[in-house]
Formats: sequence, structure tokens, C-alpha cells
Amino acid sequence: MSRPIYFHAPATFARMCAFDDHSERAAFDQALALRVQDLCGRSLRQASRFIHLAAVGALTSVREAVPPPSTGVYLATGLGDQRTPARVFAQTRTDLAAVSPFDFVNMNSNTATYYIARLAGLAGPNLTISQGVLSFEWALHQACIAIEGGLDHALVGGVDEGAPSPAELERRYALPPGESPGEGSAWFVLSTEPTRAVGHLIDMHWLSAPHTADWRRLCDHLRDLVEQDPVLVSSAARVPRSLVTEIIDRLPRAIPRTPPADCGDYPTCSALAVVQGLRAPSPRPATLLHISADGRGRFVTILCHIERA
Repeated sequence: MSRPIYFHAPATFARMCAFDDHSERAAFDQALALRVQDLCGRSLRQASRFIHLAAVGALTSVREAVPPPSTGVYLATGLGDQRTPARVFAQTRTDLAAVSPFDFVNMNSNTATYYIARLAGLAGPNLTISQGVLSFEWALHQACIAIEGGLDHALVGGVDEGAPSPAELERRYALPPGESPGEGSAWFVLSTEPTRAVGHLIDMHWLSAPHTADWRRLCDHLRDLVEQDPVLVSSAARVPRSLVTEIIDRLPRAIPRTPPADCGDYPTCSALAVVQGLRAPSPRPATLLHISADGRGRFVTILCHIERA
């Protein structure tokens, strides 16, 4: 990268899904609605649950960072709004009730970013990026390109809504064995301004069907970048454990970082891992290495420096 890109105001709102615990779901939804109302000063009555989930993380980050109006919005999502289309299709098929026109609006892929930009007063580039389980990585990549091209600030986040039922989970999510489903919203503001930053992006690497020698060369490269910092290593669910172990063995002062037990897995949970890594009560200064994979042989590594507290 031609110049440092800094992270500001990381924010998260996430949970693990439990289909048989309706009270937990109701409590989460109530907390979500109340938090959005607090951030907006009013309720968003016509907005879908997915829009609420996107807004809660994005507006929390904006409230803390206070970026300028020229800020761009880069929302990553693997599956987007699931409940609104399911409801519309069910109503259309059974003809039990008239379909709300707001439901048709909310199903548009860019409606959530429109809400975020309008509520936060942001007039920069506005993109929704969906590339499966690497959606967040692509959004981060695109935001960095824009900043290197002259954009002042970018609001970047990953948002995915939990499947409404176990059947829908099995149909749409390809969860690795043993992984629990989740949902969440994780955001931060990127800029070239170091003041009040929690960290900065050092490097991103994209690898397609890498062999052992490729990982060894990458580890040698990373070792030169991190100097003497402790390296916190986190990984997405689709990354083989054996690979993570090998990387940890090859990096000096590497510390494995397990994902939060109460958030579950969803397509853009790498955004959550990066945000929580930046906020973790870890040795500081330190370096965060997050590794993602999509199940088709594509890997992405994100290397961040965590600033001194």
C-alpha cells in the first residue's frame, strides 16, 4: 500500500442463533430496535430487520468516529435480507395478505446502504458487495482502493442475518461441520488519518489454491512485516486447522486467537473477527493476522497493526 490506512471506531452487534430459544431471539430483536432508535432519535418503522442490523453497527461507528460527509459506504453481505423476500414470496403464493410496498423496496440490495448514508449524512460512494464468504474481504479491498485513489474516509462493514429456520439454514448456508450459525453487524471507519486510530492495515494477500511452499513464502514475508510484535492469529471456519497450526509455528511470538463462543458463524463473520481483534485486551502494540477461505481454494490474509492503548 502506498500509504497507511487506519481503522477507527470499530463496532459490533452479533449473536449465535438458537432456533428453539424464542425468548433469546425476542430479546435480541428488542435490543436491536432500541439501539437503532437511540442512534437515530426515532424508530425506523418501514425498515426491515436486515436494515436495522446493518444500521446498528454502522451508525455506532459513525457516532464515535464522526467522519466527514464525503465518506463512502461499503457494505458486505453474503446473503443479504432473508426474511423480507421469504415473507413476500409466502404472501404472493398463498394470497393471505396484501404485500407491503415497503417490502419490495427493502428487498433491493442497496436499500440498507441508502438508509445508512441518509441517516449518517454521508454522500460518498455507496456500494453493497456480495461475494459469498469473502464478501467482507472484497469490500475492504474496494474501500482501500478508493482511499488510495483519494477518498478521505470509508465506512466498511459486514452484515448477515441469521437463517429464519433450520431448513433454510441447511439450504442456504454451507456451514462447516460442528459450526453453529450466527448473525451480526461489524463496522469500522477507514482513513489516512492516524489520530485516535485503533490500528492500521499493513497488508492483504489473496491466494488461489496455495501449496505448502506458497504459505511458507507468505509467512517469511509476514515475519519481515511484523518485526517483534506479538501476532494474534485468527481464522474463519473454512480454514483448515492444520494450516493455522503451521502458520503459528512459523511466525515468532504467534498467539492463537479463538473466535467468540457466543457469536456463531455467518458469511461475513470475518468482519466481526477483525473488529474484535482490534478491540481485544491483548498485548499492545501487537499485530492481528486473520485468515479467510471460501471452500473453493481461495484464501485471503488480512494483517493489521493494533495500536498502543
